Amino acid sequence: MAIIFAIIFASSLGRAQTVKATPTPQSHPEVHRWFEIEALTISTRYRYIDNTRGQTLAAQQQWQFLGRGRFKFDRKAKYSVVTQLGTGNNITAGWNNTGWGTGDLQTNIFVKHLYFDAKPVKPIEVQFGGIPINNGENTEITGYDNDVYVMGERVVIRAPKQLWFDEISLSNGYLGDLTRPNVFRRFKHLDRSNYHQFLVRKKVNSRVSFSADYTFESGIDTLRQAIKVNTKELKFADSLTFENYQRLDPNAGYGFAIDGSKHVNSRVDLTGGFTKISHVIFNGDRYQRGERFYFGAIFKLNREFSIAPVIIQAVGPVPTAVSPRTRFEFIASYNFLEAFHHYHIF
Repeated sequence: MAIIFAIIFASSLGRAQTVKATPTPQSHPEVHRWFEIEALTISTRYRYIDNTRGQTLAAQQQWQFLGRGRFKFDRKAKYSVVTQLGTGNNITAGWNNTGWGTGDLQTNIFVKHLYFDAKPVKPIEVQFGGIPINNGENTEITGYDNDVYVMGERVVIRAPKQLWFDEISLSNGYLGDLTRPNVFRRFKHLDRSNYHQFLVRKKVNSRVSFSADYTFESGIDTLRQAIKVNTKELKFADSLTFENYQRLDPNAGYGFAIDGSKHVNSRVDLTGGFTKISHVIFNGDRYQRGERFYFGAIFKLNREFSIAPVIIQAVGPVPTAVSPRTRFEFIASYNFLEAFHHYHIF
């Protein structure tokens, strides 16, 4: 506001004047030279799930911790080590039980990601170790669960002027040993390989972006594609995403999701859509086999604290009589990183 007043005042005097905003000084620059916190949140959720018989499968309170940081060998972070700590007692889970309701108390926090990240030249990035999955524009509905990671390596090329695609990603690694989320117990798998992925990604213009990939996992060949379109003209959605997968072999089949997102204001975001999943895959556990509608919202009560209700409802036939039918979650999250930035703590 002060900048606007300054410009108006200078114009009223008939003098040209350039006003520059003063950058906010970085807190503790001596620490940021070596270490950067990229995420630090703690959350709790109430989760209710029933099946087509009306039986309750889960009614429980859970908690989640997520912390991700980067140690930088040089000031520009061309060479760094990235680590992520989190809850969840397997590599496809991110929540622990509190002991309230279904399930016993779980208190473990594991180091799940730990990898060396190198950017020797601007177009190339190399990652090695316990690395997250690259879903491209696909979400965890038709792609992999956000909690899944592999032991292996990835090369990412970002040279759109020469190769047209904004990103070309090649991954190789081992996906397995599901009940051992601790990365230190999984380094022994670095010499094994049952997962390969080739992915391309492109932002065509300010309105359209897409990605496509081929993935081989333990003998299963799968193609995935997703396209996201900005639709500011629509009153009900700021963006629409269509994502899908095609399993080629074995057990060929198809699944897809249509998603719409709406930014209502600085405090409210909405999302909803329809999904059809035909296989048991490593996708988000909310989106199991069958056809489902889902709706979610995020309400930011302040800079650090938010709540997010989510409901997912199966429609039409489901694989078995005990398959999940209705799922409801109510999530409350506190973002420590936002608080640190706001109060200039870190």
